[in-house]
Amino acid sequence: MVSRFSFFTLISLLIFCQPRSFGSEAEAGGSALISVDASYAQKQEQGQPNLLAIDKKDAGFLDLVESQSFRYFVNCANSANGLVLDKASNSKAPDFKYAPASIAAVGFGLAALAAGAERGWIGKNEAEKRVKTTLKFFSEKMESEHGFFYHFVDMETGKRVWDCELSSIDTALFIAGALTAAQYFESPEIKDLAKKLYERVDWKWMANGSQFLTMGWTPEKHFLPASWSDYNESMVMYILAMGSPTFPLTTESWTAIKRTRGRYKGHELILSPPLFTHQFSHAFIDFRNKRDAFADYFDNSVQATLANRQFCIDSAESFKTYGKDSWGLTASIGPDGYKAYGAPPGPALHDGTVAPSAAASSIVFTPEYSISAMKHWYLEYRDKLWGRYGFADSFNLDRDFFAPDAYGINQGPTVLMIENYRSGLIWKLFMSRPEVQKGMKEAGFGGAVAKPLGPSEAPVEMAAYFLNKRPFIKVERIADAIKTADLRLGAGIWKKAKMAVELDHKYLQSGFNRQPDYNVKADMLADSRYFFFKFEVRDTELLFSHPEERMYEDDSLEVYIDSTNNKFAWGGADDYQIILSPAPGGGMRVREFFHPERTAGACRIVESSVTARGYAAVLALERAVFGIGDGRVGFSLAARNIDRILKSDAKFNWFFLEPATYLGEMQVKIRV
Repeated sequence: MVSRFSFFTLISLLIFCQPRSFGSEAEAGGSALISVDASYAQKQEQGQPNLLAIDKKDAGFLDLVESQSFRYFVNCANSANGLVLDKASNSKAPDFKYAPASIAAVGFGLAALAAGAERGWIGKNEAEKRVKTTLKFFSEKMESEHGFFYHFVDMETGKRVWDCELSSIDTALFIAGALTAAQYFESPEIKDLAKKLYERVDWKWMANGSQFLTMGWTPEKHFLPASWSDYNESMVMYILAMGSPTFPLTTESWTAIKRTRGRYKGHELILSPPLFTHQFSHAFIDFRNKRDAFADYFDNSVQATLANRQFCIDSAESFKTYGKDSWGLTASIGPDGYKAYGAPPGPALHDGTVAPSAAASSIVFTPEYSISAMKHWYLEYRDKLWGRYGFADSFNLDRDFFAPDAYGINQGPTVLMIENYRSGLIWKLFMSRPEVQKGMKEAGFGGAVAKPLGPSEAPVEMAAYFLNKRPFIKVERIADAIKTADLRLGAGIWKKAKMAVELDHKYLQSGFNRQPDYNVKADMLADSRYFFFKFEVRDTELLFSHPEERMYEDDSLEVYIDSTNNKFAWGGADDYQIILSPAPGGGMRVREFFHPERTAGACRIVESSVTARGYAAVLALERAVFGIGDGRVGFSLAARNIDRILKSDAKFNWFFLEPATYLGEMQVKIRV
């Protein structure tokens, strides 16, 4: 840990002692403009941003973070072709065999070169040369189809690696960077190359006859089944697609995007849990003081950032990394691999891992909070978290994990967003493109009137699971002399079940348009051999048409059991997933999905009832087979509700904290 000297002393050192150029043609000077829209929560009546000077004590620190992150796109770029490493060691010299190139990282890097040249961190001639080399290589030698490029390619040859897809979003981020660079550098060749690369992209082909762009294409399987149909980082892609001079998509592609609204602790927004989804498009598009018929997307990202931070604060008792100055859940490397970490509203995926780029890239949305977090990390963890390219990708104090690498797609937005905060340069360049202006007009920005929310569009509040509030149920024990047949639905013995699990709107885990009165109640009892559940489900529209092996796609219940209570894993040796659903032929059906051979005959329906108002069942599990001993067992109950009339698909869960995964707990009483 670094010594806790004065932060003002630190800033003085940073201003006077840091290197000023990373290129081969260092030029003095750089932009002195450091004004910014700091009143991110207020709108000006005249439609103009309120420009306030950056606090002088922050200027040197921001210069350090931005310039150090910028190094990535000089040192980790192949000067022969412009390709940029997907990731690189944050402590060692770059190795082009360490990882493939990322097309999105190249796009962020092209825009970053404009910022670096403007600030004098690289000679303008050197930066221009790098941009020209990159665009020529992409134009003449890179593998492509219909103007789209592969997600990951070899750093030397540009050939596809890992059997990856032609990526629509990564190509869009590359094009965004190319257009930004073309607006900054005066070279006619750069401007022509960027224009032609953009015009080659056949957005209509990638839509494959749909309103939406597919996520990609491979030579082996052709178009991927997933498409960009929900609100996320794809906004910049659709703006480019609608503004295309050659293969434009129509306005319907934009208006048809599903925008599910959610709420967490008073922060209402179009939900998308990982923070990068609220940042990537904003790195290029200036959404301030603009709205379409659906939202003010700048304010939406403000609320997403505030909700993300608040969730980290709320979870601080469970994870050491979190706090008011240590927050930011986004896609990043973690102790157990790469995860799409995210926060409510929406399903939260977290394990105590924080990515500094999440807060850094939200600096235009929450400047005070973002700068405070970056200062905190620099002072407290500089020896482990800071390196060649600034902050490493992530860290997790509970696991004593500090990522060894930096990633291009996280360092890039850090550079661009800090530059936008300081000068607005990237916004000004990108927004000056006539194609971008056309795309924004097609999307309805400028004079748009807010579309009233329908009943199905009202904000949803989803369950947030906190490890320090892990629920526990004590299950009543009954005498072995009681026969299984005596535990029918209406049997009086169920009055002994003193603690029940109930699922209602407070336990919504994911989905939309939930049925207002949907409710699940589960009572539990056990003897020495069996564990009994009694389920009662209120559901006014039942759908159950799938075969047994796919009944999880129907109205159904799921019981999760972690018999060793050491974190639930899909398919784990001591973990079980039991699903019940109404059967197309009448009655109920049940199946254990992880270990069907081992559990065959060990879970059965004692009695069931299916009516127009819902369904009910008594389920018996053999304790020995499912590892339900006398100690605490990990347990959760989930329910899926699908309605054709409401066009809803909602999942409820008692306690399911991912990615670990922690379930709630239950324990059978030792005595009757």
